[in-house]
Formats: sequence, C-alpha cells, structure tokens
Amino acid sequence: MSISRNEKGYSLIELLVVIAILAIVMAVAAFSYRTAMRASRVKQGLSDLYDAFSRSRSEAIIQNGDITVIYTPADRTVTFKQGSTVLSRIVFSNTSTDPGNPKDGADYHFEKYTVIQSSTRGGSASVTGLDVDGDGTNDNIPILADSAVNITIQQTGAIIGVGDASAVLLMHQGDIDDNDASGERQYALIIFRTGLLKKARHMTDGSWELF
Repeated sequence: MSISRNEKGYSLIELLVVIAILAIVMAVAAFSYRTAMRASRVKQGLSDLYDAFSRSRSEAIIQNGDITVIYTPADRTVTFKQGSTVLSRIVFSNTSTDPGNPKDGADYHFEKYTVIQSSTRGGSASVTGLDVDGDGTNDNIPILADSAVNITIQQTGAIIGVGDASAVLLMHQGDIDDNDASGERQYALIIFRTGLLKKARHMTDGSWELF
C-alpha cells in the first residue's frame, strides 16, 4: 500500500523575499534605536545640568554664600564652585574617550556624544516661540555663548549673568561609528534671573516646547 505525500519546499525567490523583508525590519529597528539613544543621552545630560543648578541654588541659600558656575569650552566642563571649593562638575564630550575623574574629587559625570552649543542646528542664537514666563506672549530666550561663561547663584537664590533669562543648549552629535546626524534632538535649560529653571526641547517641526 502506497501513501501519497504532497511535499512542497520553498523556492529561492520566496527565500530571498523573506530575507529582504527581515533586512528592512532590522534596519528600521536599528535606526529607531540609534535615534532613541541620541535623544536619551541629551535628555540625561540636560537632567544632570538641571539637578546641579537646583542643588547649587539650595546650597547657596542654606550656606548663605554665593556659588559660581563656570563653563570652560576647552574641556567642555560646567563647574559649580563655592569659594575655592568645587561642589560638582559635569563633563560633556563628543568623543568616546573618557577624560577621567577630576583631581579635586568633585562629583563627576561624563555625557558621551553630548555637547553644549552656542546656536541651534538651524543657526538661531535663541530659543524662540515659547511663552516661558506665562504672560501670554512668546519670548526669545538668548542662548549662552560657547565662549567662557560665568554665572553667579546668589545666596538669595537669584542668578546673575543670564539677563532676565538665558538658555543653555545641549545637542547630541553623530555617533562615532557612523557620524549619522539624523534624529539628533536639541534640548535647552532655561535659566531665569529669579532662579527658576525650565526645560525645553526642539521638535521635528522646528518649534520648541516646555516639558
């Protein structure tokens, strides 16, 4: 007695189609992952800067002494000092080389691939289109230049060196492996003279929003 079996394999064309679909799916997933990582790195750098300013302002009020904030472009550091004592330091870099812990033993953070910018990707020297003070009118908040910047957090909690308000702009630069600039997200820390801090992010349509 014979049993008839209807055996059918896959053709070469069908296999090639499946492989092509898998390759496309993997490429899209990899692109989405890189984009998410870029945004995550910049957002983390912004949060660290926000927290450092908040802690320093509280420290200035509690200790009844001014705190200076110094940005040094040469080594991409933001240093918070009270007198000669370094309270904290944030190191930003667009390379994969860890610059090492500071010798003074201050708090330390290395935010790889994230840099402080003096202008937006479109070339603007301000954060625009935001009603940051809640008066119903959009404001233009100037971005602090990438030359050496000195800010003073006074013992009253007020901040000198930012006008009524200024922004520190952070942006992720292309990964060291592919130098891909797509998906880069810009974030800004907006610092008010009163000591108020706000976070803003640049949207894909060119606008800014607080978050």
